[in-house]
Amino acid sequence: MAQGKLKVKSKQPPNAKKAANKKKGTAFNKRKNAPIQSKKHKFEEAHKLKQVITKTVNKKNEDDIRKVAYEGQTKLSQAQLAVQEHHRKQAENDASEAGSSKG
Repeated sequence: MAQGKLKVKSKQPPNAKKAANKKKGTAFNKRKNAPIQSKKHKFEEAHKLKQVITKTVNKKNEDDIRKVAYEGQTKLSQAQLAVQEHHRKQAENDASEAGSSKG
């Protein structure tokens, strides 16, 4: 046998103001020029630095490994060879012009 009254949810009176419309403020006001930064910011900065260092180290290692693996085997396309030859000729012309103007 059930004892006690049946519990019924109470309803607010229709003229009561709703609390849901009110925005709760933060526990404390943050200042733009706060001297103390959050811990999260500090950890994020450290993590970003670690990522940058890791990327540069990995790139350098990859370049070194590629250099050792393909030493003397660099294969350039015809266009790249033409550009390389053009730059070499330009460098020779610049060197010869600079040498003749000094004398």
